[in-house]
Order: sequence, then C-alpha cells, then structure tokens
Amino acid sequence: MRVPLSWLREFVDVQLTPEQLADALTLRGLEVRGLERWGGNWGKMVVGELLEVSPHPRADRLQLTKVRIGKDQVLEVVCGARNIAAGQRVPVALVGALMPDGRLIERAEKMGVASEGMLCSGAELDATDDGDGILILDAKAPLGVPISDYLGEDVIDVDVKPNRGDLLSLLGLAREVGAITGSPVKYAARKLTEGSSEVGEGLKLTVADPALAPRVVLRVVDGVTVAAAPDAIQMRLKAAGLRSISNVVDATNYIMLELGKPTHAFDRAAVGTGIQIRQAKAKEQLETLDHVQRTLDASDLVVADERAALALAGVMGGASSEVSAATKSVVIESAVFAPTTIRRSAQRHSLRSEASHRFERGQELDLASLAADQVAALITTWAGGTARRGQLDSDPKAVGQTRELAFRPERVRQLIGVSIPDAEQSKLLAGIAISVTEAKGATSVPVTSKRAVSAAKGESLLAVVPPWRRDLELEADIAEEVARLYGYDRITPTLPGRDLPGYLPQPTALRDQVRTSLAAQGLSEAVTHALVSPALSDRHAEPVGLVTGPLAEREGAAASETLLLSNPLSADHDQLRRSLLPSLLDRAEANLRYGALSGALFEIGRGYGGTKGGPTEWTRLGIVVWGEIAAAAPGGAPRLWDLDELKRLVASVASLCNATPRYLPLEAGDATLLHPGRSARATGEGIAGLIGELHPAAAEWRPAPRILMTELALHGLSSGQPAVRRVLLPPGTPPIQRDVALAAPAGVLIGDLVALARESVKLAVSVELFDLFAGGGMAPGERSVGLRFTFQPDAAAALDGAITAEVDAFTTTAAKRYGTKVRGAETQ
Repeated sequence: MRVPLSWLREFVDVQLTPEQLADALTLRGLEVRGLERWGGNWGKMVVGELLEVSPHPRADRLQLTKVRIGKDQVLEVVCGARNIAAGQRVPVALVGALMPDGRLIERAEKMGVASEGMLCSGAELDATDDGDGILILDAKAPLGVPISDYLGEDVIDVDVKPNRGDLLSLLGLAREVGAITGSPVKYAARKLTEGSSEVGEGLKLTVADPALAPRVVLRVVDGVTVAAAPDAIQMRLKAAGLRSISNVVDATNYIMLELGKPTHAFDRAAVGTGIQIRQAKAKEQLETLDHVQRTLDASDLVVADERAALALAGVMGGASSEVSAATKSVVIESAVFAPTTIRRSAQRHSLRSEASHRFERGQELDLASLAADQVAALITTWAGGTARRGQLDSDPKAVGQTRELAFRPERVRQLIGVSIPDAEQSKLLAGIAISVTEAKGATSVPVTSKRAVSAAKGESLLAVVPPWRRDLELEADIAEEVARLYGYDRITPTLPGRDLPGYLPQPTALRDQVRTSLAAQGLSEAVTHALVSPALSDRHAEPVGLVTGPLAEREGAAASETLLLSNPLSADHDQLRRSLLPSLLDRAEANLRYGALSGALFEIGRGYGGTKGGPTEWTRLGIVVWGEIAAAAPGGAPRLWDLDELKRLVASVASLCNATPRYLPLEAGDATLLHPGRSARATGEGIAGLIGELHPAAAEWRPAPRILMTELALHGLSSGQPAVRRVLLPPGTPPIQRDVALAAPAGVLIGDLVALARESVKLAVSVELFDLFAGGGMAPGERSVGLRFTFQPDAAAALDGAITAEVDAFTTTAAKRYGTKVRGAETQ
C-alpha cells in the first residue's frame, strides 16, 4: 500500500525521516518495499508569480505573460490558457526542464515573441487530470521554490500481508506508527449536515442472506454537481496510486484509503425503489464499470434493485448505475461482505480491485456506518448537495466486539528468548490498543487451532483484542506482537543450545534408488496430477485390505471414500486420485495415439482417501508397459513386454527393498481394469499389489501391442533407506545345485511350492523355478514343476547329508500338502 506521509501525519505525529520510518516499520514486521519522492521528476520547475497578462499581438489564442520566479528574475512566457490573471502563483517549467511526458522545454519564438519557459497545467505535470487550464497554486506558495518541494510527496510503499487487512488504511498504519513513536492516534470524523428529507423516501433496503452481508448501510445525497475533485485531492490520490475520476467517486476512494472501508456510489436515477443484496441468478448478465459484459454465477453476490443487478458486490460496480456528469443524486452503499464470497467472485471473473483486495481480508462491522457518513460529508463538501436524514441500516446492532485472549507471559518469554517483564509486555500491547487484564482464575490458553492448555491462577493474563485485529487467535500470536513491538533488532541472536545431529538420513534415498534402477532399465518417469476427474477416478481404485500389517503402517493403506474438493480448479480436477494406474494408462494411451507403439512408464506417487478418522494417503509404485522392450537384433525377433518380463522387472525393484514377491490369483472385486485370466495379486514380505494385463473390455485395449501394468506397495518406498550390502570374499568351494522335478496337480499354485521350498530347505541360498510344462508324458491334469536349489558349503561335500535331508523333507511335505510326486532328482 502506497502511503503519502503528509496524509499519514494527519493521523499521527511523525518526526522521523522517511528513511527512519521505513526502517522502524520493517524492524517491526511491516516490510517497506520502497521509498519514493512523488513529484521528484519535476526538475527545473519552480513557483512563479504572474505580474502581467496581456493579449498576444499576432495570435488571438495566445497571451503574453511576465512571470517573476525570484527577487530580480522575471521571465516572458507565451501561454495559451485562459484561466490565468495577474497576481496568481503558478508552476513554471524553466528552459531545460524535462516534462513527465518526455518533452524538453527550450527557449522558443512564438509568433514573433520569445518564450522563456512554460506555464504548466496539472495534466502536464501528471499531478491532476485537468489539462484545460494552468494549475493555480495557493496565493501563499513560496516564490521560486521548486515545484517538487512544494507539491511533491514522500511516499512509502508498505507490503501488507494477507492476515493484516487492518493495515490497508491510513488509520491502521497510524496505529502502528503510534506504537513505534509513542504518539497518540487522532482521527476526527467530519461533521455531516443533513437535510429535511428522509433517506427512506422512495428507497428501501433488503438483505437476502445476512451471513453473506452482515451489515449494509445506505445514504442518499441529493443535488450534487459532478465535476473534478479539488486539485489537492487529485494529487493526494495520485500519490497513493489511484487515479482521480470525479469528485463523487474520489470521495469513496478517499475514505477507502483513510479507513480501509470500500464504499460505492450509485446514480440514484438508475436505481429503482429498493436496494437488494442477493445472490445472482444463474446466467444473469452484468456490464461492469470496465465495460465488460459478464455472465454471473449463482454463487456471486450482487447489489441489485427490483429489476436487475447493479454491481458485483465487493468487486466492481455496474455501468448502468455509474455516476456521470448528468448525475444529480447518489446512493452511497457501505457494506461488510463475507470475505470468501468476494474472493471467489474476484477469482471467477479474473477481476481484482482495490475494494475486493480489502473485502477479501475481512472488514470491521463498525466501519459500515462511519464510512457512509464520511463519504456523504465529503460529497456535500466537494460536489455540493444535501444529505438526506438518517441511514438505511440492515443491522444497526452488528458492531465489532472485543475478544479476550489468554496468554502466559512466561511462555511469551520462552518463545521470544528475551526476559521481558509482565508489565512491559502489557505496555507494549497497549501501544496497539490491546489492553491487558489479570485473569481471575484458571484459564484455557489456545496454543493451536484445535488444542488449548490450562493455566493456573496467576500464570496467565487476558489480552482484550480490538475488533480490527482478526488475526490474533493464539498465544503465539500475542508473543509475535510482543516481539515485534519490542523490536526484532533488540533481540540478541544466539546459536542453538544443543548440538545438531551429525547425520540425518535422506528420507528419499531408497525411492531415488528405485527411480534410478527403473530408468536404467529403460523406463521413463511420469508425474501425473493428483487431482483427477470423476471418470478417471472411477476406473480403478486400490482394493481396501490389499495392503495390511506392518507394510500398511509404513506405506499407508487404501481407503474407500473419495476425497472431493470443495473449490475445484476445474471439473477435470475435482477429486483426489485413489490409484496411479488410471492416470498412467491415460498417458500410455496418449503415447499410442501419437504413434509410440512401444513404451514403459513408471510413477512413484500417492493415493488419497477418506476414513472415519479423517483423510489418509498412501505411497505406491505404478508401472505401465507396452510393445517392445528392445529392438530385434539382425535376423532375430524383438523382446516384447509380457507378464514374465514385467514380473522380472518387479523382482529387480523388490530386491532393492528387501522384498520377495509371490503371486496369487485375484480376489473378487480386486480390479475391473485388469484381465481376469492374466493378472494376479503380488504378495510377500515387504510387498503387496496387483499385476496384470489390461482388461479386453477397456477402451484402450488393442490386440497389439498389449498393455501391462502393476501398482505396488514396497517397504521403505515412502521414506526408507537402501539396505547396506555386505561384500564377502569369493567362496573357496564351488556352489552345489540340485534340481527337483515334481508332478503337481494343475490347480496347485507355483508360488506356494516355491514358498514351501524356501521355508523347508533353509540351507539353500536361492530357490528358483527353472522348468514348467504340461503334456509330453504328463498325466492329464498334471504339470511338471522344476525347482533348482543352490547351496554354498564351506568345504566340498560338507553339507551333502544335511542337503539331502532338507530336500527330502520338502518333497515329503509337498506331497502331503499339495499331492505332488517326485519325477526325479539330479545332483550337479
């Protein structure tokens, strides 16, 4: 917010230089983004006095003037303006002056008469909008003084944070400056003289929903003459960053900067018999003051009459009721609107204004009435007219209330790190109108938005928070106020009192290793949006209960409830995903449409869902592959992605996480996205998920290339560390391998046999399936399962007996449990 210091000094005595004030505000948490001398570009321009004004002998539209700019300095200047007369004091641009529009003033001859400078209008100085005549200065303006010194303003630009809406006004900043300098804040409301007519004659006020507009105040001023605002007002508004429009509109902007309260003036002739504050009708049309036709949403709040919408409430007025030169009577609307409603309307229509900027941060209820009176007082002063008697007020009892906020002075000292006595804390808070009283007994001290602690009698104080400080809600907020008022520069910096840990493990180390491994195997990482459309979300969700036990505790378990956004960016991003696969499949289909007949994508991301205990999330690895793994060698066939290749890929990733996958049939309701006969559940210690081929009924299915996918929970994927690999010396003896061929019924799961083999033959360093076939000598309903056991004894033949015993125990157990028979055994 741009603050002209001469205006600020009307509210509080400021003896500091602009630089000192900027430093003081910044050190107390109010960052000053910049300092500016408004009018500092008026070089070689001074105050002059007109001694003579006479007609030009050769041009009817020109006048000859003699201007004194010093005790013995008189210039002859040719001028075309008609509003000048001897004795007036005016701005004079000397030869060599550079005007704001880039013109250089030179000595020139005009119709045979030399002109030694230029008399300046307000528009030529970019000080006012009046370009029709010379800017007439006060008769007491000091002769010869630079215009930049006489009319210029020191302006500070304060970066007001979103939680401090009270600082978007001169009055709010004056309170802060007063706390720094110790000077009292003074604001004298202007006296308003009312006429005999009642404000309610021919006008009524209706508020449809007080929750959206807690207080609305109307005033009416009749008999106004709309023209330019006084020059001094135009210059002050320009210095503050606002352009002058007219005396009526400038009055609303002037009070907005003074009090932080936006108001709006309607042409009374364009308003019907009543003002209504209501929500817009669906598809209702409104042309705003920027002359853009807007289609309103049903959630927009509008100011309307009985016929149509007149303004987008809190954002911008409408063109149909705009104040113009023909306006003779105005309706002043001063309201407090719900901040969320105004913010959404401004975002929806991409329409930000000074008014919406303030409404979005909340408004003080008391200001609705005060601002209406002050705007009316300025209009009657600048534009004439008479204010009607009284106000139309939707809720006169809606006034700002003080709040009591308990805090512990000892806790404040701990948070700040400075021993500030209780009395000094109270004195500092009193500087910003927060009075402090003793708590009469035990109190509840809010420490977070959801938690409070109990303080015994004598341990806490009560801060009485004024209504304009809506940002103060917790004990830590009071501590922050004490710290900044005390002065951050007075707090001695200290190093932490405890030693920092020598090493903190990188929580994404294992995840990064998985990424690197997959990329090295030719996969491309995708990052899809966590916000998806209903159609994408409904395609697939991880089954609830698929991931359980310690793995669910570490990586998260899926939830069935979809999390919907209350304020979505678009219809295609209105809910949080419950699986990575639909988004990855969508990207795979896009690649296929663009001609990529082979590809492999992976993503490590989160799924989201709701439970009775609240929202939850889980971390998963998703993979989608299709087409060729590698191009064919000359004379050979290409390697294609199939379930075996995908399982090989899963095994390599699982080994990084110390997980060993085994595969089980899908259960009912597992996935409608996967092929019912070419898919499985992946399970095992440290791993769980689904793997398979795309369902033939899916829109993306093709005979070739086939699309395969998997989504897995892996131990440590969210925040795990890679296992430390032990490096051993090569063994002194060669490994021993034993192959066992079993005739197994077709219904026996291979994964169950492999799991039993690993459980039974503990001496084996590895167990792997090396052969699987049916037919060719096998009985109907049977298939041959070949398992290879690898052993590493310390000495040759050292484990022969133990190996034989464990393998025999395995075959015996398999025969009893699964009905298998040994086809033969061979030692290598």
